[in-house]
Amino acid sequence: MKISMPVEIVGTGMAVPERVVTNKDFEARLDTNDEWIVKRTGIRERRWASPEIGSLTLATQASQRALEHAGMTADDIDLIIVATITPEHTLPTTSCELQAALGCNWCQAYDLVAACSGFVYAFGQGAQNVHLGTAKNALVVGVDTMSRIIDPEDRGTAILFGDAAAAVVIRKAQDPERGILAMRCGADGGRAKTIYIPAGGTAEPASQKTVDERLHYVRMQGREVYKFAVTQMQSLIHETLEDVGMTPDQLKLVIPHQSNLRIIESACEKLGLREEQVLINIDRYGNTSGASVAVGLHEARASGRFQQGDHILLVAFGAGLTWASALIRI
Repeated sequence: MKISMPVEIVGTGMAVPERVVTNKDFEARLDTNDEWIVKRTGIRERRWASPEIGSLTLATQASQRALEHAGMTADDIDLIIVATITPEHTLPTTSCELQAALGCNWCQAYDLVAACSGFVYAFGQGAQNVHLGTAKNALVVGVDTMSRIIDPEDRGTAILFGDAAAAVVIRKAQDPERGILAMRCGADGGRAKTIYIPAGGTAEPASQKTVDERLHYVRMQGREVYKFAVTQMQSLIHETLEDVGMTPDQLKLVIPHQSNLRIIESACEKLGLREEQVLINIDRYGNTSGASVAVGLHEARASGRFQQGDHILLVAFGAGLTWASALIRI
């Protein structure tokens, strides 16, 4: 959908745990090896948090760095949105705990749950609040500590996920040509159980039985998710550009959710995107769910892969099933 939300990104920051988990670390306990993992996913290593570090710690570190880059203090923030499926606690929201950790005033704060699409959803909502004037400076965070919810004995999921957080600070842009030019968000709840956690919610509360049956870990139908993601990513990029009459060659950079290198390469090849137009960091971080696109955005900004006036495209898909895109003129 073509829209006009003149906002600017004035600060970015990220945080990852120190512990690096390589593919070889799985060889002793799972039927896999480095060559198999790299060939099928593109992942070489990922970061896993130590027991004393959770989503709040990573979110706080990333947010502090984003505020520093923006030249702001916690008092300048009047909206916090945290996109996560691994909250610090079930109650209260991680956003409220983050507000306290940063020392913000009593600004509005809430969590958003859209899995791997979460950050793009949250970025759009933060921009909308800034555009409408209900917030002046919004802090939008993508964070997930996926190592806490993956089954270490399941080769299909254990090798895929990592832990990370990244944050952006956005405010209204004076130039009406800057900001979000188009967004597309959607979901298909009919395929909810292609990626889900069976227990822990109201349908099946935690019990000794659910723990014994390992029902608090992510279950994923990998083949179905792969087929969905390949076609959805390609169509989402095409449709978002079509909304504003742009073609792929006019993009400076695409920042896709880092789920699988083959998915990204297949979609981009069909769209005619050049290698330098696509950010890839899955080899270093794996799939960090809600943090994935946010981490890519920070790394692209920090390495100078886009400048003011460039067009970039954020695109993601994940459990739900959900999908989201945002075309931005920097």
